[in-house]
Amino acid sequence: MQWTETVVVQAPLERVRRAVADEHEVMRWSAWPQATGCTCAVDGDGTSPGSEIVFTDPRGREQGRQRLQGVTEAGAGHGEEVVVAYRLSNRGPGGRTMHPEVDFRLGATGPTTTQVALDFRATPPLPPPLRQLAERVMAPRVRALHVKDLEQLKAHAETAAVEEER
Repeated sequence: MQWTETVVVQAPLERVRRAVADEHEVMRWSAWPQATGCTCAVDGDGTSPGSEIVFTDPRGREQGRQRLQGVTEAGAGHGEEVVVAYRLSNRGPGGRTMHPEVDFRLGATGPTTTQVALDFRATPPLPPPLRQLAERVMAPRVRALHVKDLEQLKAHAETAAVEEER
């Protein structure tokens, strides 16, 4: 499975960067905890590579981790781009471990606007015929949650930007 979803956020790039690259902030806007019924906790400082969001089911069993792989920055001014890379390890089809990759590409489109592209890649750990079936079943739900994530990121970052201006 692979796709890219985008949104334009009415907030400066640095504000959006903080919302995406600080795992404590991610937990304020992410759609995943509610959708999965998991509780989440940050293991580490939440901003350094290697920090992880740990997903735990209602019985207290760990279901997955979302590790901050790194943050890369290039350019300056309106052409600046930031990539925040997350690598996941979570239970997939049949209880097998999956390793999805999620990258947030942030680009300043003006002094107070940022385009966010969410790039997603994952391969269910199944033989080809079953993998294709699993992807057909999983992809619509996962992609819809990514769209919801971007909507909630937009609302979170725009609200925070207004509060910071005060």
